[in-house]
Amino acid sequence: MKITKLEQSGFIFETDKGFKLAVDIGTYTPIEELVGVKVDAMIVSHIHPDHFSLEHIKKLSPTKLYLNGECIEALGEEDITSEVVTIKSGKDEMINEIKVQIFEVDHGPNVRTRPKENFGFLFTIDGQNVYFGGDIFYPSGMDVTNLEIDYALLPVGTHYTFGPEEAFAFAKTFKKIGKVIAMHNRGVQEKTNEFLKLAEGNFMAE
Repeated sequence: MKITKLEQSGFIFETDKGFKLAVDIGTYTPIEELVGVKVDAMIVSHIHPDHFSLEHIKKLSPTKLYLNGECIEALGEEDITSEVVTIKSGKDEMINEIKVQIFEVDHGPNVRTRPKENFGFLFTIDGQNVYFGGDIFYPSGMDVTNLEIDYALLPVGTHYTFGPEEAFAFAKTFKKIGKVIAMHNRGVQEKTNEFLKLAEGNFMAE
């Protein structure tokens, strides 16, 4: 498995067989960075534009697009080539050979527009577990105390999500973590640095 991080909370996971799944590539990723980038599928955690962007979806042109009901409603009559699949909390999906467990997370009190659905994901890719916290503000969703994962993708940006201290405290509740990748940290490098300092001696982080 290969993980490519883009801006904010955007990722591309590539399996050993070359299947590519995009996650939450939104408005903070310059569209020109996606020239020549092709993915097989895309999944979106919630409707906020830094995670869900029609322009970016069209540019990536995934064969299958996995969205919650609120995002599908926002598509309206837009002409996209992707097959749209509805996702729901508590309903697992198989995206090619990638297993996805979907759970609701709490976005907290500071969002201007509260999404109707706000998901986190647990991906199993080539035998490795990848926890994607989405825009999580309070510990919520899946019980992680008995969860052994290879990668935890956690927001550290503060105000709308976990800050560095909250992300660190949450990471320590997992049974085992291989590596933490900080996200939702565009423009707040000092928050990333604070998280990395906390992580030293506890687990690998970037």
